[in-house]
Amino acid sequence: MATSVLLADFQYLTRQGIASLIKAMPGFELVKMIDSPGKLIETVETINPKLVVIDISDKDRELIPQLRELKQRTDCSFLVISNSQTKDSIQQLLAMGIKGILTKNCSEEEIINGLRAVALGNRFFCNNILDLVVQSPDKEEDCEPTNLSPREFEVLELITKGKTTAQIAEELHLSVHTINSHRKNILKKLSLNSPAELIVYALESGLVKS
Repeated sequence: MATSVLLADFQYLTRQGIASLIKAMPGFELVKMIDSPGKLIETVETINPKLVVIDISDKDRELIPQLRELKQRTDCSFLVISNSQTKDSIQQLLAMGIKGILTKNCSEEEIINGLRAVALGNRFFCNNILDLVVQSPDKEEDCEPTNLSPREFEVLELITKGKTTAQIAEELHLSVHTINSHRKNILKKLSLNSPAELIVYALESGLVKS
């Protein structure tokens, strides 16, 4: 069955360009395009597509609350195309649970890979987003980038796959308390401050594969 896609892009040229790309991809069906932010929630809930591709620019910040509401009320996957160049705004999307983020500077290959990854429930962040969110550590500071235990690597891989703490605990046959302890230790060892930073760092650094 083809992946149904709703495209919410409010600029004519970019909307048509992305629409053409989606239509040319095997296994994807563009079921609806919308050109107004005011139509977003109603249209998504009516159509219930598997994947929503949404353009969020700095002038469309009112879309963030709508996106948060849709994340809570639907089972759709979301691929956000953002023109924001601030770390805080991108981390806001990550903290919301958005699994795919691109920018308008992305190549055709990155857009296609992003669509495929998010449609499968995986995470995808283009190189521009990775560069923005993750500050590479000073390599001279520590010749050994990580000393994670095998169990911590298991937990880290499941986190990047979007698993909740409870799901990880069930899969590894451990308690929720133990998994939370592993998460805290991983953040401390990697000198990171949030789960969002952890996910992006793990993918960008090659600690785990997306």
